[in-house]
Amino acid sequence: MSRLMITSDLHLGHENICKSRSFKSAQEHHEILFDNLATNIKKRDSLLLLGDIAFNEYWLKRLDEIKCIKKTLIVGNHDTEKVNMKVICNHYDEVHSLYSKRNNWFSHCPIHIDQFRGKSLNIHGHLHADHVKDNHSYYIDNNYFNACVEHTDYKPISYAQILERIN
Repeated sequence: MSRLMITSDLHLGHENICKSRSFKSAQEHHEILFDNLATNIKKRDSLLLLGDIAFNEYWLKRLDEIKCIKKTLIVGNHDTEKVNMKVICNHYDEVHSLYSKRNNWFSHCPIHIDQFRGKSLNIHGHLHADHVKDNHSYYIDNNYFNACVEHTDYKPISYAQILERIN
């Protein structure tokens, strides 16, 4: 059975990531997150990466080891800091800045609710352990899902699991 698997903000290759996540070292962080990705993605799955995935070419090449039907990147604010877009595009089947699929918006940063244009949900990353807020209070509705690894036990999550969590 084919699944749409989603993750965000892996920060593979980010050497200061341990300041905000509870790992002993950056290397431990990178290896655990990569192993979680590799063991949870099956060859019939499609993988949607919502930005800030790999900070260098080494980790981009490691991502090539993950075999699945399709790997799509929604570019995050850190993806092009140390690797140019031309190199990035060689490691993914598709690269987008904003992506519409299954009546949802997929993005790195959450989009404003006024820009949904008939879509029902924004699945995003970027906020890490936080959630979308309006005037410093949390949204109570189900218009947003934060797919950052901090919210998914540092593993990819299926689209079906996201729908279960918001309903």
